[in-house]
Amino acid sequence: MNRRKELLQAYKEREIVGGIYMIENSQTGQYLLNHTANLQSALNHFQFAVTTGSTVHPRLQQDWEALGAGAFTFTVLEELTQKTGQSAAAFMDDLKTLEDMWRANLDATKTY
Repeated sequence: MNRRKELLQAYKEREIVGGIYMIENSQTGQYLLNHTANLQSALNHFQFAVTTGSTVHPRLQQDWEALGAGAFTFTVLEELTQKTGQSAAAFMDDLKTLEDMWRANLDATKTY
């Protein structure tokens, strides 16, 4: 029973790393900017979509099918670690603010 408690405690204390990422069409320069509470999960989702040929996001579907997954890149623009005691909602608010700051510095005409 102690092992279970240790594992549960370790899970609760794990470092949660979210951030801002961009999926960019290297042929057109268009991009999809997004934030996530789990960067590794977003990267895994992108890699799975590339491997299976499925679309990673509905807004990209037309170009993804026409140009293929190889035309897209996944880039982490900034990482943010959830603070100890910070609620998930507050963490997501921080990520959204960070995304808005990145969006202000990118060409809005090239977004999907």
